[in-house]
Amino acid sequence: MFDKVTKSIRVLSASSVEKANSGHPGMPLGMADVGTVLFKNFLKISNRNPNWINRDRFVLSAGHGSALLYSLLHFNGFKISIDDMKNFRQLNSKTAGHPELDVGIGIDITTGPLGQGFATGVGLALAETYLTDIFGNEIIDHYVYGIVSDGDLMEGVSFEAAELAGLWKLGKLIYIFDDNNISIDGNVDKVSVTNQSAKFQSLGWHVQEIDGHDENQIINAVKDAQDNTSKPSLIIAKSTIGKHSPNKQNTSGVHGSPLGSDEMEQFLNNLSWTGDAFDHPQEIYDYFNEKRDIDNTKYDEWTSLLEEKLITDDDFADLWNEFNNKKIEFNHSLGKDKKATRVTGSEVLNSIGESNRFILGGSADLAASTKQIISNSIYSHENRSGQSIEFGIREHAMAAVVNGITLHSNLIGYGSTFLVFSDYMRPSIRLASLMNLNSVYIFTHDSIYLGEDGPTHQPIEHLMSLRLIPGLDVIRPANSIEAEYAYQYIFTKGNNPKSLVLTRQSLDYIETNLSYKNFQDGAYELIKGDDLTIFASGSEVNLAIEVSKKLKNKSVQIISTPILNQINTNTLENLKINEFVFTLELGRSIGWQDYIGKVTESFSIETFGESAPLEDLTEYFEFSSEKIAEKILQYIS
Repeated sequence: MFDKVTKSIRVLSASSVEKANSGHPGMPLGMADVGTVLFKNFLKISNRNPNWINRDRFVLSAGHGSALLYSLLHFNGFKISIDDMKNFRQLNSKTAGHPELDVGIGIDITTGPLGQGFATGVGLALAETYLTDIFGNEIIDHYVYGIVSDGDLMEGVSFEAAELAGLWKLGKLIYIFDDNNISIDGNVDKVSVTNQSAKFQSLGWHVQEIDGHDENQIINAVKDAQDNTSKPSLIIAKSTIGKHSPNKQNTSGVHGSPLGSDEMEQFLNNLSWTGDAFDHPQEIYDYFNEKRDIDNTKYDEWTSLLEEKLITDDDFADLWNEFNNKKIEFNHSLGKDKKATRVTGSEVLNSIGESNRFILGGSADLAASTKQIISNSIYSHENRSGQSIEFGIREHAMAAVVNGITLHSNLIGYGSTFLVFSDYMRPSIRLASLMNLNSVYIFTHDSIYLGEDGPTHQPIEHLMSLRLIPGLDVIRPANSIEAEYAYQYIFTKGNNPKSLVLTRQSLDYIETNLSYKNFQDGAYELIKGDDLTIFASGSEVNLAIEVSKKLKNKSVQIISTPILNQINTNTLENLKINEFVFTLELGRSIGWQDYIGKVTESFSIETFGESAPLEDLTEYFEFSSEKIAEKILQYIS
């Protein structure tokens, strides 16, 4: 029966690609055996309740093989129909070219950029251990399975994440490596000499090598991986890309292109397939139904257990309600001291961390500088309850792991580093936006004013670059009040990722009647004025106030802009800005006019910075209040 099932999966996958005249048939044909074993023998998933928190997670890191995932979900009773398979890669289809997060139809994660799924899966596995420690293994006890490719393992992010997984001893993380030695451009051994087995063993992984087309070997390897609870597992499955394609198997020609009509015909003949390639016998569905019935029963039993615990265990009930309600208390009593927003941020983060166990994260070896670490205990294999995560110098993996933590359920993961290093995190931030995750990325040292470290560490283009990512909120607070509202915003506003940008240097306290509602509008009037308007964000709000004092005979309206990308037409109308409009921000100015309309002049940094003390940089770049006031007078005279 196994052979009949894998035949159907291969035929349906290849036919979907062929009908679309686009896609990657090679991986589904090569990994049909592995996929079948996982869904039939191991994956604990409910097709009736696909968002079950205690389900196993499946990460198709080799996202180009999406047709395999869709075929498996279809035969397993998830809401992917034959019509959906026929619409593979078509507009608004459920079956996109690469998997896109949709738990309702069984897709646990958006993948495609290689290495991202691998690294994000590490975050999913970490989240499982953390929640198990809180709620007990009766409530949380599941695996993270994945299929990874040679391309995944070439990407640097996978190496970063693999080392973390080994360090943390994530024993419920099981990846199967599709070792077919073929990439789009040909044989992998032309571009890689890595002994993956030795590499992963050195990183603390449990490693096995098997025939990826042998049902029994696959089953036994996964069972062995499950038994090895102290290490994450990599199962190296030797496979044939495009298996059963008579002329294209084991070649790059089957990787990223349809088989073509002639090859498709021969492929079907090879498999002795007759009739419609989209019409499959009921016995294929029945083959998986038994496992799905078992899992649906497990879901019902789990639900009953949960309901009983909620009634009989008050402490558990309080925690569970907190976990699901995601309420966070803010006291708004930080005082009026002059301080950097990173310092204010540290105070707020620790305050909410003490009262909420479902926020966890840390820094890429910069906790002493970013100060974004919850000061209780460090997460490790010996302490699964630690809220603070030490990522090491692994910004790329940090962002992906944060996504995995957040993706798991109602946890919110965060990661922190210097703003300039957001470049290393951008692929993960972009995917968080695509998935509408509540991931939080906290950046400090937000301008040339970090000083002596020089242009390599001074962000110039980064604020606007991050604002370009659709769905990402970029928040740059100007003082302690804005900073506290910023933390309220990033940890309570749902359905999108947030980037919080904080200063290294101290900022004056700014007296304001700011409300949280006005903060959410993206901009608010800090000081009224009738002659001209200055928009500013972050530390430059302090500067704008100093500029206004130099314009003694002018009435200056100052608009603080903590969330530029949230400004809309209504916000601008309510602000009633003046004819002359200036923007003030220590970064590239391009984009301001798109958010606020007409701009008379932007005071910005359009070149890389310099290595020097803050005061010298201010003079060098003519960013003193005197110079800016002088230039404004020239424009309005």
